[in-house]
Amino acid sequence: MQKEAPFIICVSTKIFVSFSMVQKNILATFIVTAVAAFGVVRAQGNCTSLDLEYICQNTEYVQGIAADCGLACLSEGEECLEACMVEQLELTLPCIDCFGEQVVCVVQNCYFPCAFGTEEACAECALQNCEAGFNECAGIVDADADAWTNLCDCNDNNPVIYPGAEGTNQGYDNDCNGLLSPSELTTCVADMNNDQIIGTADLLIFLGTFDCSDNCLPEADFNNDGVVGASDLLTFLSEFGLYCF
Repeated sequence: MQKEAPFIICVSTKIFVSFSMVQKNILATFIVTAVAAFGVVRAQGNCTSLDLEYICQNTEYVQGIAADCGLACLSEGEECLEACMVEQLELTLPCIDCFGEQVVCVVQNCYFPCAFGTEEACAECALQNCEAGFNECAGIVDADADAWTNLCDCNDNNPVIYPGAEGTNQGYDNDCNGLLSPSELTTCVADMNNDQIIGTADLLIFLGTFDCSDNCLPEADFNNDGVVGASDLLTFLSEFGLYCF
């Protein structure tokens, strides 16, 4: 099964060699300062669901900008870092703060492997020491234990749904690509408008005939008992949101 790549900011060995310890301490002093939130509603951690979607779609670009801005603002302070990242990234300020914390984590914990080792050793150190902290700050989790976090998993509460997943014929967009293949569709009884998805339009049709006991809409009487009642409602709810043949 394909697994999600860890999200870390890899700092070049050349960057570490070129800066003195004093400069690194300056970087650590201002970049770790918390960026104030401006009333943003968060889905999890410091990053909103829109933040996570943006990071997923632009991973390498976001990583590069986060590292470049931290180094470019060594002598300018927090406002410089914030302005640099905000200007180039479509992320909320609280989410941007997590990148600053990851950069300073790498500086503080991985100086020797990054200054004197290989790129691979530097990246491995950053992964071991800083990934967990970044994930906690940003609210990145793998709730369904399918090896894909909510960074790119379009449904992190269902282990059969993740990028690259094979279809299970359960009515889910298993591979998160926004397209439905025959192996992902399922047979539904509640698709009353025949648009291949059980959605709001079907709900309105169903509610319009719910609790009838005479001349009921046949399409809403799923168990064919002549009444559109509680058992039919349970059937509808079990299929709501599914994609159908």
